[in-house]
Amino acid sequence: MRGGAVVHWLRLIFGASGLAALLAAITVSTYVHNVRVDLSPGNRFTLSDHALAVLRDLDRPVKMTAFIRTEDARNPILKDLLWQVANETPEITYTLVDVNRNPTLAAQYGVDTYGATVVESGEKRSDFTLPTESQLIAAVLQVTRPPKKLYALEGHGECSAASTDRHTGCSGMRDALQGELYDLETLTLRGERGVPDDAHAVLIVGPHDDFLEREIEALAAYLDRGGKLFAMLDPFAAPRLTALLADRGIDVQPDVIIDSENRLGGGEPFSAAVPNMNRRHLVTGSLKSPPLFSAARSVEAHEDERTGRRADWLLKSGDRSWASHDPAVLQGAAARFVAGQDINGPLVIAAEVWTPEVQAEATSAGKGSRIIVFGDSDFASNRFLDYLGNRDLLVNTVNWLTREERLMAARAPRKTPGVNWLFITQEQMRTMFVGAVVVQPLVFLLIGVGVALRRRLSP
Repeated sequence: MRGGAVVHWLRLIFGASGLAALLAAITVSTYVHNVRVDLSPGNRFTLSDHALAVLRDLDRPVKMTAFIRTEDARNPILKDLLWQVANETPEITYTLVDVNRNPTLAAQYGVDTYGATVVESGEKRSDFTLPTESQLIAAVLQVTRPPKKLYALEGHGECSAASTDRHTGCSGMRDALQGELYDLETLTLRGERGVPDDAHAVLIVGPHDDFLEREIEALAAYLDRGGKLFAMLDPFAAPRLTALLADRGIDVQPDVIIDSENRLGGGEPFSAAVPNMNRRHLVTGSLKSPPLFSAARSVEAHEDERTGRRADWLLKSGDRSWASHDPAVLQGAAARFVAGQDINGPLVIAAEVWTPEVQAEATSAGKGSRIIVFGDSDFASNRFLDYLGNRDLLVNTVNWLTREERLMAARAPRKTPGVNWLFITQEQMRTMFVGAVVVQPLVFLLIGVGVALRRRLSP
């Protein structure tokens, strides 16, 4: 073998060795520092912003014990999830236990299910069985934070938190709130009892019937002592309640919003994405997807210098939307814009009023009360909750009312975009139609004409 060939092979060997060492160093570095580029739908292999916010805010040790079985297909997913959360905070430690090899330990924990994970902090314990981020983070919250009490009013045809009906129930709302740190109970105000003192917030979810005067007085008394109210009101419903809200600075309009551009492509005319979000507000600033509302009404929030009341908007309908004051459109009547009566958009469909503590003490105006009103309740129902930004919007709003701002961030989606659902607005459908049926054939036609002319004119 000639000397030049030897040098060539040595260079090749050293170059390959150097490349292998570089790749190994990169692999070790990304493993130690958890650097990932997640291109999967819904970012399934990285933690959500909400999970990171919860983990980085931990101030007490949390122990996790996962009981697995050899060759269980869920093991790699669970191991990776536990490694990720432990890598984000020194407060979390975890142990993997093979149930078949350590049946005594599994019996001590009372575990009889493969894949079960026990989360402990102090004397608190929470178990979960599915290796998902949402289950794990919910368990962490349950063992590290005291629960807060929420009350959902009933007795007026509201969406029931106990109902699992696919279209009319709100059990998903209950599960979403309990998955954070809230205990949700139902409440009726038709007796002598008012809103309990342990209420961190009161929810009103889509009442169909109007409130009694006694109930309005109970709500007013609750707000006067600094209560927090989250009202989700559908078009043309609960006039006494809307009158109470008007006295507190939020006018809920008797209308229904028509947004042809942002409605579901090929669907009914009322379900539409909400494109305009107030990015300055914590409730909507962290949303990665617009919420999906159905048959929404407009609201207007007003400030009051005398009492120190502040106001802000959260969501607005599309720029070319408009509001119809005709209730018949909800029954299938054609929606036509009536000049001088109907209003052009964009229109506010979610707003907030609050009285800061300092002004409240000076004026006795609500003692720091806070009210958020949405012109729709369907977004919180089982039918819509898991689509687009609805779940984050719901829980962020409750977190804002109960002063849990640290938990306000985008969560891992329950339904993977492009896999479990595909959302296309009417405007996007129109754009795709023009591109596929008009623009693309026209481009090929022009190219063909150009080629034909070139051949004809060439010598």
